Amino acid sequence: MARYSRKQTQVSAETQNDASKIAKATLKAQSQTPFATFFTCAVIGIALVLPCLLSVLLSNIQTVNKDWDGSAQITLVLKKGVPVLDGGVLAETILKRQSIKSSQFIDNNSALDSFKTRFEFADAIEYLDENPLPHVILVRPDDSLSSIEHIEQLKTSLIKYPEVDSAILDVLWVQRLNSITEVLHRAVWVIASMLALVVILVLGNTIRLAIENKKEEIIVMKLVGGTDAFVRRPFLYMGIFLGLGASIIAWLLIHLVLFMLNDPIEALAVSYQSTFSLSGLGFESTLLLLILGMALGWFGSWLAVRKHLDEIEPT
Repeated sequence: MARYSRKQTQVSAETQNDASKIAKATLKAQSQTPFATFFTCAVIGIALVLPCLLSVLLSNIQTVNKDWDGSAQITLVLKKGVPVLDGGVLAETILKRQSIKSSQFIDNNSALDSFKTRFEFADAIEYLDENPLPHVILVRPDDSLSSIEHIEQLKTSLIKYPEVDSAILDVLWVQRLNSITEVLHRAVWVIASMLALVVILVLGNTIRLAIENKKEEIIVMKLVGGTDAFVRRPFLYMGIFLGLGASIIAWLLIHLVLFMLNDPIEALAVSYQSTFSLSGLGFESTLLLLILGMALGWFGSWLAVRKHLDEIEPT
């Protein structure tokens, strides 16, 4: 310990309060060990990828759900021979009901044209003697009808119209999609909580090793009057920088995975006559990821520093 002179280790009050200098010194020290720093950030970044990626996929699913309006639809199939005029009048009559959000009449000719456009059966349809499709009315219930029982009651009442032959209720897939979304939402929180704990433990161990490597320096600082806050600050900055680096790596990995998944998902959407592509992290989500990484870094460092620095005291 004699090799440390008081002049070399003197810590002035001005230096203790200069947070920017300490932050720069900490960042410089991290840059001197690039491989160790990168691997630590990579391990933490990979831990952050899974919950963030699930969250992005969940956001895309919710976007699809929103585009489909997330509500049930009742398709009323009109009896054969019902005039187009009567079908339009019936649609307007249904729209006037309080529990109806929208009512759209589609005649069989328009339905056939749409069928030819969307599916590759135009040549085969030309051989039919007559249009096989019936007139239909697409009825969308009001948002207040949230339960299947209420929508089933509405369906039963709509079938009673003399022009209606049958009714198709398209609601089960909506509820199944909502159930899957809810399961994924809870899974994201569970996985995120577990991996956040992993991040804190990894950072805590990294900071503990850094404290052990600088044990003699810490003792000297305390001998010459360095406060606990001054001794603690570089390690807190170290955790913040590691968390920031991990967030950047996680951001890159997330966009790499989305890029690899986007083409197959677009091909799948095309097979269902739909256009859909994955969207990545927006500005707010990216900012949240960076803040989350730095917050976890700071918290893991704070726990490690609080435990191990108290055990280092000059003798």
